[in-house]
Amino acid sequence: MSEKKKLLYVDDEVANLNVFRIAFKRKYDVTTAGSAEEGMELLANEKYDIIVCDHRMPGMTGVEMLAKVSDEYPHMIRIIISEYINDEIIRHAMKSYNLDGSMGKPWDAGELIAIIEGQ
Repeated sequence: MSEKKKLLYVDDEVANLNVFRIAFKRKYDVTTAGSAEEGMELLANEKYDIIVCDHRMPGMTGVEMLAKVSDEYPHMIRIIISEYINDEIIRHAMKSYNLDGSMGKPWDAGELIAIIEGQ
């Protein structure tokens, strides 16, 4: 069996981190971060193939984080999750930072895997 892809999931809600980890641990090597700042620290010290990031978080937003990730880690699959998926900020981020996908909340595991594997 091939090695699992490394996925970083960033969300400020602990319940979401736990549900995500459970839902995706069989398919991916999942690491979670409770803030964009924590996520950036993890990225500086470890190589990830995929980042899935919530948009609305205190401090640095998901869009702000993925803008940095797009510059620093251009080969990483980058996906934004937001309750407001049709929000102008999300549409702008998709184009400006060449994100690989977006998903509304609550997310659907099958759809998210399809976005990731479609890359």
